[in-house]
Amino acid sequence: MLYSTIVQRDQTGFDMIYDAAHEFEEINAMEAITSCKFDMKKVEKTLCLVREYQNRLNIESMDLVDFSENFIEQYATDHNECFRLAERLIRRIGTTITGSMKIFRKFCPVVRRKRCGAGNVVPTLDYSRLTFRKYYGQFFGAETYEKLVQTLFHEMATFFYHLVTTLKVCKDMIRQEEEVKGDFERLKKIFEKSCDEVLHGVREVFDTFGQVKLISDEELAERRKNARPLKDWLAKDYHAHDKQWLKRESFLYRLVSGCQYGLDEKASVLWAKNPEWGRQVCDLIPKLDSLNIPFKHSKKAEAQGKKGTFDAREMAYLVKWSGVSSMSDDGKKVIDEPNEKQFYLYLQNHYKGEYLLPTWQAVCRERSFCYRQKISMQEMANNFSLYLSKHVDAA
Repeated sequence: MLYSTIVQRDQTGFDMIYDAAHEFEEINAMEAITSCKFDMKKVEKTLCLVREYQNRLNIESMDLVDFSENFIEQYATDHNECFRLAERLIRRIGTTITGSMKIFRKFCPVVRRKRCGAGNVVPTLDYSRLTFRKYYGQFFGAETYEKLVQTLFHEMATFFYHLVTTLKVCKDMIRQEEEVKGDFERLKKIFEKSCDEVLHGVREVFDTFGQVKLISDEELAERRKNARPLKDWLAKDYHAHDKQWLKRESFLYRLVSGCQYGLDEKASVLWAKNPEWGRQVCDLIPKLDSLNIPFKHSKKAEAQGKKGTFDAREMAYLVKWSGVSSMSDDGKKVIDEPNEKQFYLYLQNHYKGEYLLPTWQAVCRERSFCYRQKISMQEMANNFSLYLSKHVDAA
């Protein structure tokens, strides 16, 4: 008869080891040593084994805690080979799992292959004396044993306590993952935040995908036609792919979402979180001439047959009104690069009116002046909104 130390790489495997480790008591170990006829040499070898895997457990448990801190809040993770979470966790604490099974194996009855059959394989946890609940000869405590045996009891108790704690972390992560999958609103927030993290702003998106045809027109048309609601696939793909997959898919998701509002590729990225507002901004670009925005006469404008050049400060207001800038996490610093620059480049490419747009450098100078004057981002946006209200009143 052979004892199998193989553990199923799923939640069942976790539960089996957890239950066995959680039920460990000193009296189990005393009964196991007696029934398995341990001599002092075997006690010493077992003690060395327990200490060896206790050290490994300390290392793997620290790595597991680091892994667990941000795992739930990440939609996709690095080096994800598409294993289920339980299997990934077992791989992370693989040495600990192996060590715990070897310790349980030490307390299995000795059997003779010739008498029981070499091909008869049975689970270790079913036969280990550490998991038995029948006590026969233990009327006294551990103090009646040799000092080395008492040390073994203590080291085993420490090992199984830490093992249970580590497995609790694993079981808790599995539970949290299932909870998140069933909470669409939370999952959506995690997805959106993870998309922002892997794309790092619009400049990187344009640098990465601007010169490459990321998706063919045929595939884009197919995706638009057969676009599934976010709720249908968000839970299925949670923790099922790596960040490289997420980078491409989040870009395409935003592109398809923007297309539903009539936005082109770059506009879909600029207003990824609010494509409806992006549609309003894009609709306004051809109408700038009708808003009576102040302009300046310039030789450069005359040379190009234009009426003049829009005032740079008013264009700074327009940039803020467009909604592509944002505040930092502390609510103080304005994050205006590279989003605002990319919007202004978009504006320059799509405005075909009778005036020239000032250079980006001129807009930046006026924007800096507004900052020095303590004009808030919202106030700058409101200043541009005044042109819209006057336009409506005139109409």
